[in-house]
Amino acid sequence: MIILLTGTPGTGKSTISPLLADKLGCQLVDVNHLVEEKHLYTGLDPEKNYKIVDMEALEDELSQIVSNQDDQKGDSSKGCIIIEGHLSHYFPRADLVIVFRTEPKVLGDRLQKRDWKESKVHENLEAEALDICTWEAHQIHGSRVHEVETTKITPEETIDIILDIVNGKKSFPVGEIDFSGYLGC
Repeated sequence: MIILLTGTPGTGKSTISPLLADKLGCQLVDVNHLVEEKHLYTGLDPEKNYKIVDMEALEDELSQIVSNQDDQKGDSSKGCIIIEGHLSHYFPRADLVIVFRTEPKVLGDRLQKRDWKESKVHENLEAEALDICTWEAHQIHGSRVHEVETTKITPEETIDIILDIVNGKKSFPVGEIDFSGYLGC
């Protein structure tokens, strides 16, 4: 099983993904770490000062990781892989995609605590209000995409929700979460 955890930076992916991987016995792939470790970028954006990811190289690297996992069936992870990061939804192979969503005011507070530039914080809040990760994920993965709002719940509660989705007990289809009101502020 391939599970993609995506969402705007600050929505809880990095906190929740190792806990979920441990609970499910899955291999965890951190996209940001992979990009850094394998130098899967073409340079830095001069204006925003972030890495420009080579998406084709990233997809190739993720495909290789999945293939290696397929070759090792029978190990403790049972072929389960969680790919985590705000670019993970671009990977075309997935059984399940979870988009983490957070109310923009709360998200803004989280990003400011990271000492991000105001322009970067604003860009990410706008992306969250416009459902960018959800929209992109849905374009690629359709009905396999679920949205989970992490604004007021603990990591443990988030994991319980994801486990219910994995086990087919609950569904959180795209379109139930709406932060577009933030854009009027």
